Amino acid sequence: SPGLAAEASSSSSTTPSASSLLSLATTSPAFVAKKRAVLAFMNRRIGEGNEVVAVVGHYMRKRDWIGSIRSPDQCFIPQNFKIPPHADEMKHRLYRNLQYFLSNYVLFALFVLFYGIFRSTVALFCVIILCIGWHYGLQLKHIRIGDVVLAETYKLWSMAIVSLIVLLLCAGHVLLWIVVFSCVPIVSHATLHIPMSAAMSKKDDDIDPEDPGDGASPKQLGKRQTDTASEEPTEDEKDRLG
Repeated sequence: SPGLAAEASSSSSTTPSASSLLSLATTSPAFVAKKRAVLAFMNRRIGEGNEVVAVVGHYMRKRDWIGSIRSPDQCFIPQNFKIPPHADEMKHRLYRNLQYFLSNYVLFALFVLFYGIFRSTVALFCVIILCIGWHYGLQLKHIRIGDVVLAETYKLWSMAIVSLIVLLLCAGHVLLWIVVFSCVPIVSHATLHIPMSAAMSKKDDDIDPEDPGDGASPKQLGKRQTDTASEEPTEDEKDRLG
């Protein structure tokens, strides 16, 4: 009837639409506060990630990668392998050996990486596509996704996350194979190998990530000399050195 139609039209006109409800929800103080908290959390995490990347980048530039490649005599002498007696010794070996044999470990990991990629057509295709995407993505000052504009830092982290997701979805089994067959031998060698003496590893591997030593303050240099002089060899090192 005309009366029911008029009542229905009047009720529909007074009912808020979905777009108006969405705009009200996104402009509410609670939503704005949550949005600011999420952005602040992301900024903190990205800042911490940038600090880690800066430290790793400094270490990679400072280390003498070619000169610190250890010979097979240093890596595979049977007398230098011994089961660690306790957990503290295991941690000590991991810390010292990962520094001392880092160049050898990186070479081995790269060999496993390239072997795993080239033996799988899907993984090789994904890597080629991602390299092309990174080539064009690095040329852009920012990336726009709808109304959101990603600045340089957010752009790089977003590209890294997307690349990892693509690799996991398309070549996850290859990635798992690479991680297992590179990490297990490296960790086993670093755990079972008796660390070299502090004097042999001090020059190439004791790199301060915050101060490379160029223009270091006397206090910092004194602390380093004190730490170097006070470092005592472990029981395994004493047995090895005779």
